[in-house]
Amino acid sequence: VELMLDESSLTGENHPVAKTGEGLTLSAAPLITQQRNMVFAGTLVTAGRGRVLVVAVGKHTEFGKVASELSSVTSRKSPLQVKIDELGQRLAYLSSLAIGIIALLGWLLGRPFLETVTVAVSLAVAAIPEGLPICVTVTLALGVLRMARANAIVKKLPAVESLGCATVIASDKTGTLTQNEMTARSIFTLAFPNTRFGFTGVGYDIGKGELVQATDETGATFTRPQQVTTENKEFVALSALFHVASLCNNATVISSVCEAVEGHTGGNNSGQPTELALLVASEKAGVPDPRPLYHRVQEVPFTSDRKRMEVRARPVSGTHPCRALNQAADREMSPPKKQQSRWSSSKVPTPPPVSSDGSLYFVKGMPEAVLGECNYYCSPTGASEKLTEDHRLEVLSQSRKMAACGLRVLAMSYGPTLDKLTFAGLMGMEDPPREGVVDSVRQLRQGGVKVVMVTGDSKETALAIARRCGILGNEYDTRDYDSDNEHMLISNATSEADLEDVEFGASVALSGEELDAIPPHNLPDSICGVLVFYRVVPRHKLALVRALQHHGDIVAMTGDGVNDATALKGADIGIAMGKGGTDVAKEAADMVLADDDFSTITMAVAEGKGIFFNIRNFLAFQLSTSFAALSMASIATALGMPSPLNAMQILWINIIMDGPPAQSLGVEPVDDKILNAKPRKADDPIVTRALLFRAVSSAALIVFLTLKVFKNELDDGHVTRRDTTMTFMTFVNCDLFNAYVCRSSERCFYELNFFSNPAFIWAVGGSIIGQLLVVYFPPLQETFQTEALSSNDMIYIILLSSSVLWLDTLRKKFFSNLCNDSFVPSPFAKKDDDNGKVSRKARRSRSWLNFRGAMDRAMPKKTKNKGMRSRGNPVAV
Repeated sequence: VELMLDESSLTGENHPVAKTGEGLTLSAAPLITQQRNMVFAGTLVTAGRGRVLVVAVGKHTEFGKVASELSSVTSRKSPLQVKIDELGQRLAYLSSLAIGIIALLGWLLGRPFLETVTVAVSLAVAAIPEGLPICVTVTLALGVLRMARANAIVKKLPAVESLGCATVIASDKTGTLTQNEMTARSIFTLAFPNTRFGFTGVGYDIGKGELVQATDETGATFTRPQQVTTENKEFVALSALFHVASLCNNATVISSVCEAVEGHTGGNNSGQPTELALLVASEKAGVPDPRPLYHRVQEVPFTSDRKRMEVRARPVSGTHPCRALNQAADREMSPPKKQQSRWSSSKVPTPPPVSSDGSLYFVKGMPEAVLGECNYYCSPTGASEKLTEDHRLEVLSQSRKMAACGLRVLAMSYGPTLDKLTFAGLMGMEDPPREGVVDSVRQLRQGGVKVVMVTGDSKETALAIARRCGILGNEYDTRDYDSDNEHMLISNATSEADLEDVEFGASVALSGEELDAIPPHNLPDSICGVLVFYRVVPRHKLALVRALQHHGDIVAMTGDGVNDATALKGADIGIAMGKGGTDVAKEAADMVLADDDFSTITMAVAEGKGIFFNIRNFLAFQLSTSFAALSMASIATALGMPSPLNAMQILWINIIMDGPPAQSLGVEPVDDKILNAKPRKADDPIVTRALLFRAVSSAALIVFLTLKVFKNELDDGHVTRRDTTMTFMTFVNCDLFNAYVCRSSERCFYELNFFSNPAFIWAVGGSIIGQLLVVYFPPLQETFQTEALSSNDMIYIILLSSSVLWLDTLRKKFFSNLCNDSFVPSPFAKKDDDNGKVSRKARRSRSWLNFRGAMDRAMPKKTKNKGMRSRGNPVAV
């Protein structure tokens, strides 16, 4: 009987679904939302009662199907893992080949076999960048720590970097982009048809938000919004509306702990989201819950056939707390005169008598259903005035405009009898976007990341929220969703703009049924340009992820419900909500947002780009060191010169260069502009031509300087300790200068902030101390075959090694196109998104959700800059 279920965990739709026991004619594979005569395991009963026949258990239920699909989904390797594996194999092959050639050449030239093998082994250790896995792991781990401080819990290290090359973020709507808390947004009353009423604040927090109003005096310009209090003349008519909303209501809002009943262990709020929104709106307007002052006499619950709810209640004290309700109760409604037909003796039915106890009927429901029973409307004084046909048309017109904006519209009425009701007004509600979502989506789109919405909700709601969040439309036309300054007020938008929006939505939205009709091999090409997918089920979400991946995209999927689990696991990066997410979704995801804040994804994308940027800088330094060591040994062997460095010195260079200095490059702070850089492609090589150019040119200079010093010191043809020490110190100093310039691929050494990376300072400082101990500490002198150098020698080596700085400056100033492999600006950062482009007329038109532009024009400049951020007008939906 009137069975209502919450199926949001399966469909993502947060409205209760009415169930029926009648048979339905459906397709062979109907959607969950179409199966109105089926009750699914794992869903919640919100109202009514019923008896059901079990037709499936275990893996045959919808939850079981999700679990089966989840177990069959395999996760792909991240792009970084693939590239690191490829790089490791190539370096191992090339280094082994080069070292084998050097060893063979030395043996053929008559060098001692043991010395040749020792040098070859030490070169093998120095040439292969065994610090690369350590650097990658440490860099990713530190990125995980930074993200954990920002309430993003990463379960898999590669997921951090994968976000940096994500080209598509497919997001669920309910609970991810939106609050998952219905919020009253707009009010319309016939008492003040030119005044627009709205609410600030979002969610069920009574303490944040107020009722505001603005008057449309000229038809084009609104006055500045002001708070509505009990002293305003409009409060009498509005009070009647809020009393109806509260009395015709079965929800409960506990605004504080003190109001909680003893032994209460559940949540603070109970009831359907729509009714909770009505109670919160009444509290914001300064109308406390009047139900304790009334005795409920009768209730007729909402049904899908009648589309309205009726409550009859009488005041306990005999007097209503609202002037309009008192006037309705006192109004004398005499029955019509009996009329005798000339052809029939039947009498016209007499309406039921007015109650003498002051009780009234309070009705809320769909505007068409409620308005048809109304004969009066509430005037500014609270009196009931005749409702004309023009009034009805105006109410229905405003209702359609509100519904076109994605608002759920309810009409309120009251009266002594059900056939003589007084229309109180309309109230529009929505599940609003989360705070910060608009900014996050705009930044992602400007950075070249495509954001799409995947939801089980209706098309109208999906398109409205997509526009509100900035997924549709020009990214520079979206506005910041500020809960403290948001006023959802109506305008006189024409139906022409609405028609344009319907036309526009058809090209960027696809339903689950339409996806089923597309052959799998055509799906990747068919969804290009589509930004909103509505009425989808779990299998659709996984199919979309696979299609996007087949198209070459790196897909990040966000979700919170059981229906999102398979897509979360199949995506390159699965992101689950921590607060409102289910355990199944969290288990399948790679990352969990502890605060359910979508804006954290924006930070994670920048973090991923920065990590890859730093890994490239690390590789530039490591490869230049490896190339220099191999080239120096090869040239010395080919020219018949003695080995410039002994085995212990080569291993020491490997320790101090592959160690702290190299690892500290992985935590180098990155520029803010990285966020506005286009995502790299998954098949982009980690070692680019620009990186190789920097590494080879640096290695060539290091080899030249080192061999020059060695040649100058090698006067008598015999290698002494001084010869190897001078060569050893030159190589190490050149490498330390090279590490400093590798901190950035585009900024010169004098443009870098010396103190921006404390880890690098400590690492280089430790390496310098270690190197001085090797040269000047007697026990280590015996181990490394070194001797102390004079201050003049040290000054000479430092000046000679500093030429690495000037080579780097020359490269970056005059050959930047050859050595710069950093992120380039996104081509979308300064251009409109073709998929989100709408007509200029549609952007200018005003709607229920577009009052920011009017307020900005009415506000003084100081207030405008302080109170809210100025942006382009949002698109009318």
